[in-house]
Amino acid sequence: MAGKPKRAVVIGLDAPTVEDIERFANSGDMPNVRRLIERGVIAENCLVPHSTITPPNWTTIATGAWPGTHGITCFHFHEPNKVHVEMEQAFDSRRCKAEFIWEAAERVGAKSIIINYPSTWPPRVREGVQLFGMGLAPNEWRIGLPKYIIRVSVWGAQVFATEEALKEPLDKRPFPFMTAEAPEATIVKVTRPEGWRNLPEGAEWAVELPLWHRRALHEVKEPKVLHALILKEGDGFKVVLCKERDLKTKIGEARAGEWSPILRLSADTSDGRKEGVFRFKPIEVYPQEGVLRLYLSPLCQVDGWSYPDHIAREIPTTKGIPLPASETFEAFFRGWIDMETFIEEVDLHHAWLAEASSHLMRNVEGWRLFFMHAHCPDWMYHALMKRSDPTCNPDEEDRKFAREIIRRLYSSLDRMIGEIVGAAGEEALVIIVSDHGALPSPKGGVPFLQILKEAGLLVTREDPETGEEVVDWSRTKAYWQREVHFYVNLKGREPQGIVDPKDYERVRDEIIEALMNWRDPKTGERPVYLALKREDMRSWGAYGDEVGDVMVAVKPGWG
Repeated sequence: MAGKPKRAVVIGLDAPTVEDIERFANSGDMPNVRRLIERGVIAENCLVPHSTITPPNWTTIATGAWPGTHGITCFHFHEPNKVHVEMEQAFDSRRCKAEFIWEAAERVGAKSIIINYPSTWPPRVREGVQLFGMGLAPNEWRIGLPKYIIRVSVWGAQVFATEEALKEPLDKRPFPFMTAEAPEATIVKVTRPEGWRNLPEGAEWAVELPLWHRRALHEVKEPKVLHALILKEGDGFKVVLCKERDLKTKIGEARAGEWSPILRLSADTSDGRKEGVFRFKPIEVYPQEGVLRLYLSPLCQVDGWSYPDHIAREIPTTKGIPLPASETFEAFFRGWIDMETFIEEVDLHHAWLAEASSHLMRNVEGWRLFFMHAHCPDWMYHALMKRSDPTCNPDEEDRKFAREIIRRLYSSLDRMIGEIVGAAGEEALVIIVSDHGALPSPKGGVPFLQILKEAGLLVTREDPETGEEVVDWSRTKAYWQREVHFYVNLKGREPQGIVDPKDYERVRDEIIEALMNWRDPKTGERPVYLALKREDMRSWGAYGDEVGDVMVAVKPGWG
């Protein structure tokens, strides 16, 4: 780039590590990132807000404001004065009290493009274009939902398998929590094609596929079931997917071990008719032995997620689909799909992000600012970091298996980056930024609730109806909430508060003392690095009503 840049392109990667970025840039696995480093600068250590987690940190990047100012202080949002368990995931842009950079840009006539940027839906851009922002990935909805709950439109990934196919795991090195049975797989049977119309000559096998509308954003009324024929083709087999037991209702087909083309299907839902795109892959097909494993990607809605609304229908789906890739990761770790299928589908996710970005850069006239986010590294490290790190996993061959997946996913990200940078042109300033990094946690998590219980600050009881252990608020002085926040159960502020305001400081001191002095019974180590009162956390960007009375940070090696 010569002279002053005319456009700014911000490519957000969630949780990559500097070590892996540099390793794969130098190894040739990330040639596009390598070129950017050679032509620019790299900052290895940047100060991140606390807590170091997705919604507050991406909001800080897009606003220039600390969490204490913009109000998104953790992965979840807790309304002050509500019961501590009443939380929602922090992806609602209306919760953000600060101005986004694209709002400021509009004031000077600059148009923006925003793609899959967390915590930015509903859109606050008016003169630009936005795709998604209500979750971590396209077609993923988290706004207003409690912890761990995700909705996808139209429905999530699923696998159909015969009992014979589930006798052995797909990969030689399945994940420790992966079983041959592939939990929650839909069990099917290969049968003769009875009741079919327009059968081709030689058709001997069929299978009925009852759809599981898992995590659907809206209730799906139809279709409830799809139908498939297994046909001999050359030395192998292909699967033909149909809406009904009639070959004339064919949706698409795929050979064993290969993907179908990108297909379209409509569903009748409680919110009207929704059209989506998907692919399927017959991973194992041996009908003579009753063996079938067929993977169906999420049905990804092709509208309802853009501003302006009509833009979504204009985004091409020739290279990829707007895939909620959290479903892909879960499918792999459930043992539904093998490593190759997993990497191929993540690549499909990145291909769509690149295709959508390139399309808008070419067609949005006069754009000056581009922001996007890809979450793959975060999901990847949550699943693979312990397995790939020698401090956590002594099995060298197993570490190599995990590292190979990491390498290939970084390579997939690099292809995405290359296409976006190419579409941006030579007059663009390109910035690759992360919200935080990642570290292994061989020592496990810190038992914060147990620490408070041992200190007499939190008391539990057995629920007489369910038998579960619940908090006894009538005797609890303090509680842990969200990732790093601790609250005094203050009278007049908390719904069931018992601590007199005059004892507020004393209880905060007791919380800090309990956290800082607790030792792991196995190692004798103190895992808590610091515990500070909210007013002392200001230099870390945490302040205001949305943070705890005490905040904590733990030492490396602890989760």
